[in-house]
Amino acid sequence: MSIAIGLSIAAGTVVTVELNRGSGLQLAGSDTVVVRSGDTLWSIAGDVAPDQDRRAVVDAIVELNGLDSVDLLPGAELQLP
Repeated sequence: MSIAIGLSIAAGTVVTVELNRGSGLQLAGSDTVVVRSGDTLWSIAGDVAPDQDRRAVVDAIVELNGLDSVDLLPGAELQLP
């Protein structure tokens, strides 16, 4: 039974990742994102929390990740609020 549950979770994860490939945002886990070329904190904030004030989300991402600047490197993994 636990194998069936694990397979179901894995299948759902693959579907989620595949759906996100078309956007500039690639989820690495439920609370992280992998930065892709062209991503900005502003665009990431809009993708992960479209109904919230982007300024507050950007501030939370900066604080959570201890960022000293808004420059992002492709491939970097960011924690999300």
